Parts: sequence; C-alpha cells; structure tokens
Amino acid sequence: MKDNKYPSETFCLLPWVHLSTRPDGSMRVCCTANASSVGPTNDKEHGGQVGILKTDDGKPNNLNVTDFQTAWNSNYMKNVRKQMLNGEQPPSCIKCYKEEAAGHRSKRQWETDYWAQRVDMDKIVANTEEDGFSPAHLTYIDLRFGTKCQLGCIMCSPHDSSGWIKDWGAIFPKVQNESLKEIMQWENKGSTNHSSYNWHKENPIFWDQFYEQMPTMQQVYFAGGESLIIDEHYEILEYAVKNGYAKDLELRYNSNGVEWREDLFDLWKEFKIVRFHYSVDSIYKMNEYIRYPSTWERTEEVFHILDKETTDNVEVTVACAVNALNIYYIPDFIQWKLTQGFRKVNMWPFGAGGINYHFVYWPGHINVKVLPKWFKEECRKKYQDFYPWWKDNYHLGIPSWHNVEYKDWENAAYGIKRLEGMLSFMESEDWTIRLPELKEYLELCDAQRNTNFYETFTEMKSIFKNV
Repeated sequence: MKDNKYPSETFCLLPWVHLSTRPDGSMRVCCTANASSVGPTNDKEHGGQVGILKTDDGKPNNLNVTDFQTAWNSNYMKNVRKQMLNGEQPPSCIKCYKEEAAGHRSKRQWETDYWAQRVDMDKIVANTEEDGFSPAHLTYIDLRFGTKCQLGCIMCSPHDSSGWIKDWGAIFPKVQNESLKEIMQWENKGSTNHSSYNWHKENPIFWDQFYEQMPTMQQVYFAGGESLIIDEHYEILEYAVKNGYAKDLELRYNSNGVEWREDLFDLWKEFKIVRFHYSVDSIYKMNEYIRYPSTWERTEEVFHILDKETTDNVEVTVACAVNALNIYYIPDFIQWKLTQGFRKVNMWPFGAGGINYHFVYWPGHINVKVLPKWFKEECRKKYQDFYPWWKDNYHLGIPSWHNVEYKDWENAAYGIKRLEGMLSFMESEDWTIRLPELKEYLELCDAQRNTNFYETFTEMKSIFKNV
C-alpha cells in the first residue's frame, strides 16, 4: 500500500479497530490472518495457527477462558501493531502481502481504505503507545457463533460446519495421503486448548463487554457456521433495535442463504445498512458440488428473493470463494449473473457490476495454485476470450441512475483488473505437489456423497493425468 497517507507500507488499520472470532472461541487479528496453509506443503514457516491470538505461554487466546478486552492488548496484538508501524510484515498477515505481491488487491488494502474514511486514523495511531498498546476501540467485530450449518462445502470441515461431521467420520479413516491426513485432522472434535463451539453460550463476560461497546460500534460481521440459523445472531439484532443502536449500525454477512427466520427482513429495515454477501461459488451442478448438498433451484430462488424483497438499505453481493474447482468457470458465473436482470445483486460499483471474490487457502490442496501449468494457461485464455463480451455488456451491471462511463468501468479496481490479479496470483507459485492429495480427497468425497467430480467439471478431467 504505497500511500503516504498511511503510517507505513505494511500498515493495516484492522488491528486498531477490529477483532475476529473463530467458531471455537479463538480470536484472530482478522478473518484472513491465519497463515497455516499458504504454501505448497503443510510446513509452517512461522509456527502453527499463525494469526490466532495467543497468550504469553503460546496457547490460543480463547473466549472460553479469557475476554476480548484482555486480548485487545495482549502481547501478540501489541506486537502486530508495532511491526506494522515499523514497516514490517507480521507473519499473521502473510496472506495479504502475498496477494499484493502477485498484483491482487488484498483485504488489508480495501479494509484500510474503507475504515480510514470512518474513523480518526491519525488520532488512533497517535494514541498507540511505544509497546503497541492501544485503547480498546472495537469499531468492527467479526462474530462466528459455533459451527451450526446445513452444508458441507468442499473447502470446509467440521472445524467450521456441523454439516461436515458425518462425512468427516466416514472419510477420514480412509485417507492414505499423509499430507491430506494432516490437514484433515480434527483433534478432540475441536475441543483442544479450551476451545468449544458453544463459547457464546453461558458467557456473561463476553456479552457484557460486547454490549458495552455497541453504542460506538459501527459494524457487526456475521459468518459461519451459518448465522441465519443461530439464535444469538437474532438476539443481537433485537437488542440493537430495542436500545436504539440499529440506526447507526452496519450489519455484514457471509451466508449460504439456505434459510432464515421469518422476521429477518423486518429486523434488517431498522439498521443503517446491511451488506449481505451471498456465498455462491459457481452455477448449476458445479455450485451444488462445491456447496454440497445445496440445490441450484434454491440458490437461484434466494438470489431473486434477496434482489426483489429486501429494502433499499440492503446491499446484496456474491461472495465467491475462488478455488481450484471454480476458477476456470468464473467467467460463466459473471455472464450468468449479468443476464439475470437483477436490481441490486452486485450492481455497480461492487465487483464492477460482476461478482466479488476471495481466495480459499485452507485446505491447501484446493487453493488455485495447485493447478497444473497447462490448465492455468487454459484459464487465462478463457478469461481473455470472455473480456470482450463483458466490455460489450458491462452496462448490465450498472443501475440506470448511475452515469458510468466506459473508461471508469474499465479502470475499476474490482472488474477486469481484479480478475487479472486473480490469475496472476494463481500463476505466482507452483503447488502441483498437492495434486495427489486433491485427487484422493475428491475421490473420497465422491464415494461418500455419491457425487462425481469428473462428470461435473468436465473441462478438468485431465488435471490428474500425470498424478
């Protein structure tokens, strides 16, 4: 981030305004801050669970046994702040720096740009002590209340989804590849180091501190498990409405959108803005495979419900988890989306009217870098063949009340430039050493789920020909 308005080139505003929770009660600098699998193997250059806040004895700083006020100025957090102010790259943040080096716009960049417009950054930094201590200023919190979820997405696990438990129990004992076996571990069913998927239950200290911060909080972000079927999510919304905080509070979601409580849309009306990132990764049978056992019929239905039946304070975007299985088909997804006649789904400027994307890092064998060189070249060719169509039809992603000239659209950070950055990231490293574990993983999933990778992703049949 080469911008003199920020304290350093490695600076990110999130450690001064934000905390992120995990479904097991662990806390992170942010949801991207975990570098455990950002390489071609499972070797952990900086130690395990990088990005998870730790106590001085090296154990996870978990909400089952501590509180976020204490974690806020733990030695771990203070050190992250110090490193950023000194222009160093904290190991917890390696994902963002790697994406930027490959020409992709990272979470660090867009979050810092976003929050720098909404808080007094200069004052916050000035109030940071030499050791990295910063007064608690929880402007934005990421909440993940356990693992309750209806789906068992191909890139997920029982660490994040209860929908994976049955399949994990059947698949894991059959795993032969040692790397795959390591990455699929679920030690003590997630109860290691005081962790618990019920951390938010019977936890008065957390709730007292959370509600104490709410009057000055600007955004609450809900993610999985699946927040729309979790009671505590609705309790927060009701509390904010009842106490008059909703009108100044932004809500943000990553959600599968499979189902929700009947009064959700009525609650949303009370909030300043709702940003609903609908987790869809492809179209038709491909999305059903990735987000198993969802149906495309329901997925498409929800698109239109969100587009037509939510109020104007609700923004709807696609949250596409870019991985080895779907990167080739993203142009098809964008084309489908643009031809649906949506009123609000990813309309300009979001994704330049296309869709939004983020990379899958864990499990490592599903990262886009695992693909063989020849297939990466096929991906690039497909994107280049797609660009003329998008240029001719870019207006389909722009509401009639926006006067967006072609040059503005073409130069938008989240349009073709974003796709090019995504391809560059894919091509930046060779992780084909992980192809054997991907092959075994998909075959084991297919046997358990009665799915068929080779029939669903027909253009990818040959990626394992030399494996």
